[in-house]
Amino acid sequence: MAYEALQLELAKETELGILMSWFHDLQSCRDWGGPDFRFPFSKQSFQADLRWELYRGYVLKGRSNTLLGFGQFYQRNGRCHLARLVVAPDKRGQGLGKVLVKALMAEGYKQLQLSGCSLFVLKHNAAAKACYQGLGFQPAEYPEPISELAGCDYLICN
Repeated sequence: MAYEALQLELAKETELGILMSWFHDLQSCRDWGGPDFRFPFSKQSFQADLRWELYRGYVLKGRSNTLLGFGQFYQRNGRCHLARLVVAPDKRGQGLGKVLVKALMAEGYKQLQLSGCSLFVLKHNAAAKACYQGLGFQPAEYPEPISELAGCDYLICN
């Protein structure tokens, strides 16, 4: 895949159906969206649980306008916090996760005028951890108790 042809764009509401099709069960949905993400979902519940109005999403697109990845960012504890990162199921293992994260970091730094980044990753998600650590993310202590994310590691990158 030619990475130079990839583009990060603000997600459109019309693309949510494709994103929804990437999650087929409660576990995959919650692994990605968090412990309160509902499944089965409707377009309305998906959009609400995604907090679409509050945290707009971004999509990574390929040359033929194919949706390859999705993620969100917002300010959290003085950092650009990345959330709900996902690569299309049939495109995983090709390095697109790193491309997506780098693009979201750059856009988040620009928009939020922040220089540090953070994210949560499930303790059992070895592939995602390797991706993030390959980009310079390191484990850190979260600054406050957060019981709903007890199964996650908090990673930061400066």
